[in-house]
Amino acid sequence: MTRGTDRGRIAGYALINLVVLGSLTAPVVTALPLRIAELVPAEERASSLAFVTVCGAIAALVANPLFGVLSDRTRGRLGRRRPWLLAGVLVGWVASLLVVIAPSVGVLAVAWTLAQTAYNASLAAVAALLGDGVSERSRASASGIFGAAAFLGTLPPLVLAGVLPSRVDVVVLAMPTAAVLVVAAAVFLLNDPPLAAASAAARGRLRWPDRDERRALKPFAAVWVQRALMHLSFGLVTSFALFLVSDRMRISPEAAGPVVALMTFAGGAAIVVSALTSGFLAGRRGDYRPFIVVAALGLAVASVLRGVGTDTGLLVGGAALGGLALGAFYAVDLAMALRAVPEGRHGTYLGVLNMAETLPGTVSPAIASALLLIGGRDPVSGAGDDYLALCLAAAVVALCALLPLPALRGVLTRDRASEGLSAPVLR
Repeated sequence: MTRGTDRGRIAGYALINLVVLGSLTAPVVTALPLRIAELVPAEERASSLAFVTVCGAIAALVANPLFGVLSDRTRGRLGRRRPWLLAGVLVGWVASLLVVIAPSVGVLAVAWTLAQTAYNASLAAVAALLGDGVSERSRASASGIFGAAAFLGTLPPLVLAGVLPSRVDVVVLAMPTAAVLVVAAAVFLLNDPPLAAASAAARGRLRWPDRDERRALKPFAAVWVQRALMHLSFGLVTSFALFLVSDRMRISPEAAGPVVALMTFAGGAAIVVSALTSGFLAGRRGDYRPFIVVAALGLAVASVLRGVGTDTGLLVGGAALGGLALGAFYAVDLAMALRAVPEGRHGTYLGVLNMAETLPGTVSPAIASALLLIGGRDPVSGAGDDYLALCLAAAVVALCALLPLPALRGVLTRDRASEGLSAPVLR
């Protein structure tokens, strides 16, 4: 497998990842709150929005690993991944349309649940394609590009929402339409060979992990825990960013909005730059340890900066540093996981790995709220909610992400003999 071939595949997979994630962004940014506002009285909006978003979060949590397992076991001339890739964006488009026209909160919840389920089927398939088709030497750069694409996919819906705030239909359906077009073209261009008959028979039934899989479980579990801790730390400091800025700068939530938007942009831009740069450097070094250590320490320091920040410069600086740290982590996280996944099982394992990102995002607001309730007054601002304690807790969680390092020895460095392979490398 040549490096040029890898580059083309990585670019194609990243583009699919971008448009699919973008399809899930638009409803969260504008459609769900606006549709809820149309459908229920003001006093019911918060609870209705929470109900709809929780339904979608549960669907995402279940769908990604489920469709990963199914894609590993799929037979047919289209291959294992392409059927789920195409079906996901087609059903997702229909679900997105239903979000726009839903006549009640119940139908809206069903539509959003269906959208999360469908698009997570596509995300599971494209992650598995990355594991199937990208060589060992290119995985760090692929991991970084995927991390960058995850943020870039949110930009078109955000821009559309700002330019056309009253056209919910255009904002919601633009990225799903792009996803259908991109995936339809990719289905004809991607190499996704059908599952061999012997392999299909073996995977057609549930079985205990064999010796190779048992060897992979320890480093894979360590990668999972590390990813969960990093995302939990990030989620804790971003869940109540609007209210943190409002309290620290002693301004209204409305006035805090532009500051939070600037923090979001600075953090997102830093993620893109760091993920791409770190992915390139990690791919050349073949040793991921420095990137993991720098990422965890950087995220901890960024959390502390948010915790003590009282002006725009420090708060935006903390957000940018957090983005740089998370980007460095993205550059090696997926690459490490791919080293631990048994050959031909990428869908199953990467679907489970994605739960380490989805689950913290689901529970971090509740944990952050509990931490704020437990704490006293904020010693920095004097306000009722102790955001300093919350940010310090996030810093501790980020440092805890270093604890799995001993269990990752077999996947932290690259074996030069395996550079052209897509099978796992374990010691």
